[in-house]
Parts: sequence; C-alpha cells; structure tokens
Amino acid sequence: MIVVTGAKGVDGQPLSERLNELGRLYTSVSRRAGNSSTHLQWDLLQAPSASIERRLSNATALIHCAPIWLLPVHFDVFAKAGINKMVVFSSTSVISKQQTEDASEQQLVTQLSESEDAVKRLCLSRGIRLIILRPPLIYGYGRDQNVSHIAKFITRFGFMVLVGKASGLRQPVHADDLVSLALKAIDSVATENNQQRTYNVAGKDVLSYRQMVARIFQGLKRPVRILSIPLWLFRPALALAAKFSKFSYTPEMATRMNQDMDYDYSAAVTDLNFSPQGFLEQPERDLRP
Repeated sequence: MIVVTGAKGVDGQPLSERLNELGRLYTSVSRRAGNSSTHLQWDLLQAPSASIERRLSNATALIHCAPIWLLPVHFDVFAKAGINKMVVFSSTSVISKQQTEDASEQQLVTQLSESEDAVKRLCLSRGIRLIILRPPLIYGYGRDQNVSHIAKFITRFGFMVLVGKASGLRQPVHADDLVSLALKAIDSVATENNQQRTYNVAGKDVLSYRQMVARIFQGLKRPVRILSIPLWLFRPALALAAKFSKFSYTPEMATRMNQDMDYDYSAAVTDLNFSPQGFLEQPERDLRP
C-alpha cells in the first residue's frame, strides 16, 4: 500500500486521484475531516493515535507531498509500519533562496536543507530507499498559490504589475507531471540500485517572468497589460494592492522577478523518463476561477 501525505495539496490531490484511477492500493493522509477506505484524517502537526498507526500497518511505500519538515518527526511511525521506499517532495527554493535577505525565506531554506539531511540520514539508518524531488513553481487545476493568484489578480484588475524587465527565467511545472514522476520514482529500478537520489525537476518551457505572466493573460483570453515599475516604487504599490486583494509580493519576491530560476532536470529524464508538458497547454483546466 502507498501512503500519500499532504493529500489535499496541489500535487497530493491529483496524485490520490491518479492512484484511484489506476486501481492501486493507497491511503491518502490529510487534515480533512472524515475517514474512509482510502482516506485517513491525520494532522501531521500532531502525534498519531493508535488507530492511525493501525491503518498504516500494511504500508510499503510513502509519497510525502506535505512539507518535508513534517516527515522526520514521524519517521519512526512510517518505518514501523513497514515502509521500505519513499518519494519525498522538497523544493528548489533550497537552491534559489540561498542568498535571500528575508528572514522568513532564510528560515525556509534552513528548514528544507536540514529536513532533507535528516530524511537522508534516517532512511540510510533504516535501509529505506529514498528519492527526493525538488520542483520549482508548481501549478495546476487552479489549486496552486502562484499561477492561480496571478490569474485571479488579472481577472479582477485587468493588468499586472512587474518590477523592471522581469527577465528572470522560470520553469513552472504542472502537478500532473509531478504525479507521473512520483509514481515512476516509487516503482523505479533506479531506487533499487541507488539507495538515495535527489532530482531537480521542472517544466518543459523556460520563460522569463514577463513571458510567464503574458501567457497567463493569453490563457485567460485577456489583452496583455503589464505595468513595469522600478523596485523603489514597487514597495508602496505592494501595500496598496494588499488592501484590495489577497495577492501579495514581498520585496524579495519582486527582486527575484529578475533572477534566473531555471534548473537542469536531465538526470530525472535519464533515470525516470521524466517528460514534462509545456506551460499552460490547457489554460481552461489550470486557470479556474
């Protein structure tokens, strides 16, 4: 049985749906109320009850879509259940935000890095095969916190504000591609031969931030209206936008509009036959209101 944590997230939900379509034995784990034959209510911020541990007792594999730092504290629970291989989602933020000056982002980098190291160490000590997947910006089905927020802002206001040229490169990856990759990884012979592997993964298209936003306009069938302003003016614009929308940027995020965040995912292609789709190939599906 495959256990899927973070089962209501941007990648966890389509993963659970795919497992169900394939008729595979799985249990999805989330904070969502209610238990069923395929769903287990468990807030990973809490210790598991005896009944939760019993539900996990026939598990053989884990695909961890919840934040990676929630895994080490529950590692013994999963190991005791009999899990012998894990696919764990981390983030390319561990690379791209290394030089950030924002305290919260510094904390995120530390959490990601320390958690990756802890999971590797624990898996090695228990003989559990491990693949860590590091995606960048994830989107899909209007469930994400990136592309969908930009789309909502455009839908409401009819324009988008960017900093400078917004020339930083991006490779948005669709949740479905991560689902396919996670399933290939959990079944992969590569994990038999290489007990631990870490892969950067990304979308097929390499776009500047401006091009990415323009494609969202096009997907919404809206005229492309982009207002470019300097960073010093962007700060008061952020405060103004926050009064009218939940959409928000930090100054660090604004600065990164001009920072390249493209990643070599050739190792995932070679080892796991990773074949991601282009950005917004199906806008009607992924730009839901």
